[in-house]
Amino acid sequence: MQGTCAIRMSDPSFLDKPLLKVSRPVAACSRCRTAKIKCDGKLPACSACERAGKTDTCSSSDEFPRGKERSYVGSLETYCERLERKTAELRRRKELLSGGAGGIIHESSITSASSAGPIAHAHRQEVSNIDDLVGDFGYLSVSATSRDFQGITSNTSFANMLLSVSLNEQIPKLSPRPLPSRPEISPLIQHYFDIFYAQLPFFHETTFWASVDSVYQNGAHFAKPFDNWIVRLVLAIVYGSMSSTSMDSNHRKALSLVQDALQYAEEVLRPGSLVGIQAIMLLAQYSLVDPAHFRSWYLVGMAARVLVDLGLHQDHHAEAVSSVEQRDLRRRVFHCVYSLDRATSAALDRTFSFSGDSVNVALPSASRADQNYIFSHSSEPAWSVVRIRRILSAAYQEKYFTATEPSSPTPISTWILCSQAAEWFNNTPKTSSQYLPLLYRLEFLYTTIIILSPSTRYLPSCDYTKLLIFNRCIDYAHQLHRIHESRTWLPILTSLDIMRIYQVSRRFINILTQNIDLLVSLVPATPQVPDHFPHPPPLELEDCLQCHERAVQFLTHVSSLLEYGARKWSLHSLSQDFVKLSASVRGQLPTPTVTYDPTLGTYAPEVPAILPPAVFQYNGVTFENSSRENWN
Repeated sequence: MQGTCAIRMSDPSFLDKPLLKVSRPVAACSRCRTAKIKCDGKLPACSACERAGKTDTCSSSDEFPRGKERSYVGSLETYCERLERKTAELRRRKELLSGGAGGIIHESSITSASSAGPIAHAHRQEVSNIDDLVGDFGYLSVSATSRDFQGITSNTSFANMLLSVSLNEQIPKLSPRPLPSRPEISPLIQHYFDIFYAQLPFFHETTFWASVDSVYQNGAHFAKPFDNWIVRLVLAIVYGSMSSTSMDSNHRKALSLVQDALQYAEEVLRPGSLVGIQAIMLLAQYSLVDPAHFRSWYLVGMAARVLVDLGLHQDHHAEAVSSVEQRDLRRRVFHCVYSLDRATSAALDRTFSFSGDSVNVALPSASRADQNYIFSHSSEPAWSVVRIRRILSAAYQEKYFTATEPSSPTPISTWILCSQAAEWFNNTPKTSSQYLPLLYRLEFLYTTIIILSPSTRYLPSCDYTKLLIFNRCIDYAHQLHRIHESRTWLPILTSLDIMRIYQVSRRFINILTQNIDLLVSLVPATPQVPDHFPHPPPLELEDCLQCHERAVQFLTHVSSLLEYGARKWSLHSLSQDFVKLSASVRGQLPTPTVTYDPTLGTYAPEVPAILPPAVFQYNGVTFENSSRENWN
């Protein structure tokens, strides 16, 4: 018996056509039940009825109610037939949609399948219906009310839920202000497009200018709720970026505009549409310049969840979209949400809203999106930022969320990611903008720091890695401090930059505390790079000199940046925490002395210079020097 079962289970056809046999009858036939004899449930007639010549009565009698022995077997047969038909339909659909090796679905295969016949057309219609259903379900699930449970009222909507979760503190009630005049908003909007739109172009410029016309013409009589929402929030973002301290005049203007925009929240903050995601992204963008009132991580996370519900993370979900412009907009929205999600999650040391393995979306066209508008801005800078965020995402995911055994040496993949980041930086688009080259360098340095930093998987035992982290942190703080010192560049700083510099400072203090003898030694410590490291980042001789002075300068820069964050966005906890963390390190570094500079006519701090000895080795080469001038 066991041998027979083994033969049947090994036969592939056994699973396709299983034997429908019941071990015991569900109920006896009526003749056996009346005679009170055992019924063996044999088909098509039991043995007792067969011996008595009642075969026809036993097999075709309606005396057996539905759900009993005969009906049970019939239902199983019908169910199997239905499953076989469904399996055959799915196999045919898979053959139509398979676009190459491995069964990966490509956009080209979907296009060819669209003209394959009625089955492909039905599939496209089904995908469209599913997208609509998911969007409607997402809205109904959070907007529906319940009469059976106390505490759920008609005001429980998606907009109220989103604002309740993301609101950090209540917006103060300010006296209503009229919108700035049309000539007054022109330089403000230009400021937004030069700085913020260049990094996150999740809407078309022509759409925005149409909204501006609707709001400023005919008393906004023909303006839609989203028109009022986008115009007010764009202006609020600009005023928030121009603010210098909390609750100054610019900050109050921004809060007044946000307060005015929130009256349209119910109409625009809705899942199930691209407009709903754009509305959330505008609020998330404002949270970067006003973190005291809105939590950016919750807003970006909600935008990402609505995005996944709509299927924007897969290109083939847009097969029912006939318009090229609509498909381009879907891709724009997705990559902007992706970029902001990666940046926010990494800066806050939190998990991503969705995995990179689930993403299959091509970048939008690199050309100008609004060809009909001659003053439109190119979106290529934003997609360049998306490329470096992909490298950041891969490094962050591998270092902290990959289930592998911890290792002490620096893995090869780390140097590969560093090489990819360096290649990206060398190929960044050359632009006339004065902000973008500096932003590209900041993205490159920050990504490199994340790649090289210690994690739960490995601790850097290589001295070369430690020196690289040390110098990249100093360079990052120096570049960010350049922005802080410039009145022209200062508005491009957001709370995300303050969170990043705080995170970098913690990594710097950690690596310096554990390796202070190596990093601030009198002898320049630049060990040879092991041969098995593919394309490690270069380390110049200047990076290994005057480490004491450069370390003190790093702490000074970070302190001023965090104090700026405390003044502007009330991020006092970051500044206070940094003071506590850096206290022990400052005690091990030389204290600057104040001296009079006759050239400048002012008193300036002077840090003792750490000179290399007369003879030392650098990358296997012997140097002789006892004068600092030769090293400057």
